[in-house]
Amino acid sequence: MSNEHTTTAVSVVVTDAPAGVRKYTARVACDAAGEAVIEAVEPGLLERYFEVVDGGTGSAFVRARAVDMTGEAGSLTDPASLFTIRFSEAVPAESITLTFETIQDHTEETIPDEAVRFDAIE
Repeated sequence: MSNEHTTTAVSVVVTDAPAGVRKYTARVACDAAGEAVIEAVEPGLLERYFEVVDGGTGSAFVRARAVDMTGEAGSLTDPASLFTIRFSEAVPAESITLTFETIQDHTEETIPDEAVRFDAIE
């Protein structure tokens, strides 16, 4: 991918979850050549019960999780950011991978892969 498709930040987004998001555990990794590391991990939806459980600042990957203890994400019809990652330098978007270990709605069903993505935001 050319340099014109680089980003310094990505947002992990759920695009459609009529029964909301009850909990998730996600891993985002960047295998770009060079010195790029994660500079910040910022919560989005489910901010109160969000945590980085592995990696994060200073690392090339992050494993983050959150749970909805208050019902704030009970129904989502518009795209919503689960969390945002900022890198120390621009990286090719194709070098970033997103894997969900778990993402469940409030009926305890798995939210399908097609309903989640990451967006380059900077």
